[in-house]
Amino acid sequence: MRHITPEDLFRFTLVGHLAVHPHRPEILYQERMADSDTNDYRSRIMRVTLDTPPRPFTAGPSDAMPRFSPNGQWVAFLSKRSGRPQIWVMPTDGGEAHQISFFTGGVKDFEWLPDSRALVGLALIGPEGIEDERRPEPDDPRRRYTRDVKVITEISHKLDGEGYFDEKRPHVVWIPLDPAVPPRQLTQGPMRHHGLAVSPDGRYLLTASRYGPNYDRQAFIRQIYGIDLGNPSEPRALTPEWLTVESFAFHPDGHRIYFLAQQVADLGYDNTSLYQTDREGREPVRVTPDWDRPWGDVALSDMPAPASNPLTFGSNGQTLTLLTSVNGTTQVAQVELATGQVTLLTEGPQVIYSFAVSPDETGIVFGTTTPLNPGQIVWLSLPDRQRRVLADPNQEILRELTLAVPERFTAQAPDGPPVDGWVMPPLDARPGARYPAALEIHGGPMMMYAEAFFFEFQWLAANGYGVIYSNPRGSQGYGREFCRAILPRWGHLDYQDLMAALDTALARYEWIDPERLAVMGGSYGGYMTNWIISHTHRFRAAITMRSVVDWRTMVGTGDLGWHWIERAQNRWPWTDEDSWYREQSPITYVDQITTPLLIEHQEGDLRCPIEQAEILFTAMKYFNRAPVKFIRYPDEFHGMSRDGKPWHRIYRLDTFTEWLGAFLPSSDETNTEETSP
Repeated sequence: MRHITPEDLFRFTLVGHLAVHPHRPEILYQERMADSDTNDYRSRIMRVTLDTPPRPFTAGPSDAMPRFSPNGQWVAFLSKRSGRPQIWVMPTDGGEAHQISFFTGGVKDFEWLPDSRALVGLALIGPEGIEDERRPEPDDPRRRYTRDVKVITEISHKLDGEGYFDEKRPHVVWIPLDPAVPPRQLTQGPMRHHGLAVSPDGRYLLTASRYGPNYDRQAFIRQIYGIDLGNPSEPRALTPEWLTVESFAFHPDGHRIYFLAQQVADLGYDNTSLYQTDREGREPVRVTPDWDRPWGDVALSDMPAPASNPLTFGSNGQTLTLLTSVNGTTQVAQVELATGQVTLLTEGPQVIYSFAVSPDETGIVFGTTTPLNPGQIVWLSLPDRQRRVLADPNQEILRELTLAVPERFTAQAPDGPPVDGWVMPPLDARPGARYPAALEIHGGPMMMYAEAFFFEFQWLAANGYGVIYSNPRGSQGYGREFCRAILPRWGHLDYQDLMAALDTALARYEWIDPERLAVMGGSYGGYMTNWIISHTHRFRAAITMRSVVDWRTMVGTGDLGWHWIERAQNRWPWTDEDSWYREQSPITYVDQITTPLLIEHQEGDLRCPIEQAEILFTAMKYFNRAPVKFIRYPDEFHGMSRDGKPWHRIYRLDTFTEWLGAFLPSSDETNTEETSP
């Protein structure tokens, strides 16, 4: 047995995005792994049944999102075989795949139509309409050497993980299987469309977008729009502006529509709730008003597998199956639509991130992660609740590794609610010895740490560091009010919860050395790291990643643009009424920082632009009160730690242990019997 190393990133395989054959218990799923030679990721589609082991269905290396046709004869999937993501189709029983979409901008999503003779998709299309990628491009030097110029006219003009928008927008298209029939574009204009749902009779289509004169000013608001495929005129809004929609599906009756959404006024500090409307766009009704947990998976991991949360109706139309996040876990739940009663179909310390229901509704297949395994495909028999692992692609490397097992605990700040926390001990710890520990803080903040595999935590434990992590107020998975508690002000109630979790861990685990503590986090977790080290000196080292430093400069620079002003009670940062920005910005207190700080940021970060890190680094160098180092990663977005270039991810992990080792070395052990009172 050995300890994990950063290069083990290339040994792990992530599995998910499940699809079940409509007539037999045959399962397809996507398999994804990092590639050391290309510094990228490979993916292929695998096939498994209840009686046969997994085997490749496609060869890859860029195949994703498998979906069976309703008649079960075909499998469609996305692949970059021709360059951009396009839809490919192959027979269910095997054979050659053939490409059926040829849009120059590629395809982002698709759904089969009920007759299995055509699909609808979201293709990137510009004002000139559909262009075929097979058409040779004119050899025009002016166009060739200026195509990288960005011309911006919209307030919402970029998105982290995608980049700056060009004229091509995701539009709804009809795509036939017959190559002799051309595709048809069903939506027009500069709007962006998200998600697709088709009525059972194949005559009506749903998508989400934002139409009207404020399409770019309020692009974060997504409404459901209905399209009559027989008469595809201007799409009609079916949901109100006070809700922003995440996903949606037709009820089997073809009239009712169920969807997941949040209230716009809550700015994301809300449970994602389940609503019902219909094709006439009646006022939405909450289906599960007593369920005070978010629908969907809000768990964090730095090993994210291909995820999916299909809204799946029972054949009788009386139930709906979907994922829900509950107190540091994600489970499969079933909703009785008539009463709103919620029943958890799964339980235990796990995060389920993808699932599908068998055709006869006697079983569920799902992708799950635990703190000791980044991904398995599991079959759950519903009559007897028996589980069977169908695919466990990481068992070989897991047999080689000694992993740290986290222990869960509960902490509580004065006048605060109970807060979940975990402690991961260092590997090979000797009884009676004390070791350094890092307080890790998650991003969001409207997310949650959970019972999921975390490569970074295992790497720290392998190097002799304990890891303390928790879900302070502001996290999701613990109810609406728990999340909303910090909406107007960060660094107060959440700070109290984080310190309570740390103090509880120190009191419970004597091996943690209170004189050798570090604090670290990314995004909101980076903000809190900056805040903490500018308000206390109890930490010997800190690592801040892709963080917020100055709220005044965040307005208008990040991809959420001016949306941040709503947390500042709609006061602009360049007016005399800028007290909220000054009080809430860690840069205001930078002269108080004496903790050695490693600053990590991605140069292509569009969520928290890199000027945030530049401001912090320059200020700390100017005051010169603590060591500081600034590491910049080129050509990376905000989420590099999860899905960035593999070798950058590996380099990043090495810099963490180098920095911590310089200021709180793990080898400097002390004896608790000698130091304890």
